[in-house]
Amino acid sequence: MNEEKARKKELKKAYKKAKRKSIRPFKGLSILCIVLAVIMGPVYLVLSMFDNTVAAYVGGTFWELENEDDSAVYFTSDFDSVEEMTDYGEELCQLVEAEGAALLMNENNALPLDSGAAVSCFSTSSVNLVYGGTGSGNIDASSADTLKTALEKAGFSVNDTLWSFYTEGAGAEYARPATSMVSTASASIYEAPWSAYTDEVIDSVSSYGDAAIVVLSRIGGEGADLEYESTNYLALDDNEKEMMSQIAAMKEAGTIDKIIVLINSANALQVAFLKDNE
Repeated sequence: MNEEKARKKELKKAYKKAKRKSIRPFKGLSILCIVLAVIMGPVYLVLSMFDNTVAAYVGGTFWELENEDDSAVYFTSDFDSVEEMTDYGEELCQLVEAEGAALLMNENNALPLDSGAAVSCFSTSSVNLVYGGTGSGNIDASSADTLKTALEKAGFSVNDTLWSFYTEGAGAEYARPATSMVSTASASIYEAPWSAYTDEVIDSVSSYGDAAIVVLSRIGGEGADLEYESTNYLALDDNEKEMMSQIAAMKEAGTIDKIIVLINSANALQVAFLKDNE
C-alpha cells in the first residue's frame, strides 16, 4: 500500500514538472508580448502624430489614398521626372534663401570677399548649421552642404585645423545635440570655451586670416517656449562673448583682416552687440 502511494506521488510530481516545462515557453512568450505592447503603444502614438517628420528621415510616406478612383485625375505634374522636380526644388530653395538673407551691416565694405580668400570658420555651430526648425519645421538635411563645402565650392579655402578642432578635436565635446522633433523648454547654447583652443589651433588662423567667419546659431521650433529666467537664449552667452573678444583681438593684432558674423537662426537673435560694436 505504501509503495502504491509512493508511486502515485512520484507520478504526480513528474506530471507537475512536465506541465511546468511545457508551459514555460508560453509563459515567456506572454511576458514578451506584454513588454512589446507597453513599448509599441507609445511608439504607435508618436508615429501617428509625427508621421511626416519620421517619413522625412526614413524616406517615403505613410499616407494611403482610400476609395481611389482609377478614372480620376488627382494631380498632373509639371515635371517629366522626379529628378527634374528635385532640381527645380533645389533651385527654388536657393532663390528663397538668397531673397530671405539680409545684410544687416557692412562696415568698411567687408563684403564681398576677394576671390580665393582664405578664411577661418569659428564656433561649434560653424560645423553644425541649423537647416530648419523642430516639429513641423523639421527637414531632411542629410544631403545639404556644410559651410566648409559651400565655401570651397565658391572658391574659398577654409582653415582645416580649426574645422577639425570643432568636428573631432576638443571643440567637438561642446557640440549641439541633434535636433529633436519637439523643442525643449530650456534651450541651451553650446559653445566651446576659449580655454579649449590649443596653441596649434589659434596659430593656424594666421594662414587663413583674410576673414574670420563667426557663426551664431539658435534652434527654433514648436513644443515649448524658450526659457528666459536663468539664461537668455536669444542673446550671446559668456563663451560666445569671449570668442568674439578674442577674434577682435586677432583683428587688432593684424592676424585677421575682416570679421564676418553669420546669424544662422530660426529665432530672432538679439544683435545689439553688433550695433554697439562691443
